[in-house]
Amino acid sequence: MNVLFIEEVDWLKKVVYEIHSLPELLNSLGHNVFFMDFEENWEKEHAHDFGSFRARRSVQKGRAHAGTILTLIRPGFIKFPILDRMSVFVTFYIEIERTIKENKIDAIVLYSCPTNGFQAVLLAKKYGIPIIYRSMDVPHMLLQTRKSRIYIPSFILQGITKSIEKWVHRNVNEILTLSPKLSNYVEALGGNKTKTELLLFGVDMAKFNPNVDSEDLREKLGITKNDKVIEYVGTIFDFSGLDSYLEQFPKVVEQIPNVKLIIVGDGALLNKLKNIVAALELTENVILTGFQPFDMVPQYINLADICINPFEINGTTKDIIPGKIIQYLSCAKPVLATRLPGMLSLLSGLEQGVVYSDINEFAEKTIEILADKDMATIIGKNGYRYIIDNHEEKKIAQKLDRILNQQIHAYQS
Repeated sequence: MNVLFIEEVDWLKKVVYEIHSLPELLNSLGHNVFFMDFEENWEKEHAHDFGSFRARRSVQKGRAHAGTILTLIRPGFIKFPILDRMSVFVTFYIEIERTIKENKIDAIVLYSCPTNGFQAVLLAKKYGIPIIYRSMDVPHMLLQTRKSRIYIPSFILQGITKSIEKWVHRNVNEILTLSPKLSNYVEALGGNKTKTELLLFGVDMAKFNPNVDSEDLREKLGITKNDKVIEYVGTIFDFSGLDSYLEQFPKVVEQIPNVKLIIVGDGALLNKLKNIVAALELTENVILTGFQPFDMVPQYINLADICINPFEINGTTKDIIPGKIIQYLSCAKPVLATRLPGMLSLLSGLEQGVVYSDINEFAEKTIEILADKDMATIIGKNGYRYIIDNHEEKKIAQKLDRILNQQIHAYQS
């Protein structure tokens, strides 16, 4: 099977995520995988670098799984604000069509809407191949979290993107959602319920498990065996809620002086967090690591007594399940999280390893969980068992493989 994956983010620079693991796992199952991306955070190499319409193709080693390969295709574009997206709208069409014809593509998996969803669906129909849309978030709301190179009113971009979302939902062959809440969103936006199916977020349990050795990292960070460790891992979005949590954190320190909060990652809110740590004199209790290599993430998580996700609930977050949650649970860590409706639609609570709380009560809940080690262990084990049964990524990849084969067979029969 020859499968083309299409995204609108930079495959080479994006933090290792499902857009890396699933294509690579399909390659490990014997399929030829092609991945088309967009360098959204491009930079000029010199003053006269205005970009090019010429596509670049290269064979890349897997970033999530050693021993796998894929062909990375990068459509050309003009390196100028606004013109970059306008030009790539055309070059994506050209490169998708070229890839379908030259590489005899059997199926397309689409991860994006506004930049290339329209072109991908049109060409799939033109060449009679199935196209599956992977729904992991709400694209028109996600625009609020992305920095633009030039100001365009968000309501204009959101309106255009939402219209494209509706069209894509109605015209793809199948939609694979990350949560029941996202299924509801897709259906409300025009997606057909009969062609909407859950495909849960997968996790590599060979890497993310409770037996990962973190002792060298513990020593490097100066964490003792007696310290109580709270951890956040991932992009530090404006809506991460970490600023609110830090402002409450002196209450935790007062009750548990040997507590450590480790925040692993980078993002828009990092400088604000540094200022809060300094202002509240929390430097002895808070460690901000900045961006860390993906291979180090399991070690960091396994340092923790509890892991947190204090996301604000808004249009961007309400329907999603952050991937970090599945990684936390895979390491048997109890999770303290805000009540994101998308999470609640799949993870109801303690039986799946999650303690829910309003953000303004996070400090009290943290103290409560850390005070009862036996209960925290039970909650963590609950989550670990749930992950084993539902989120092992090889099973997720095999399910995607079956779905693709079914769709291809349906076209050929």
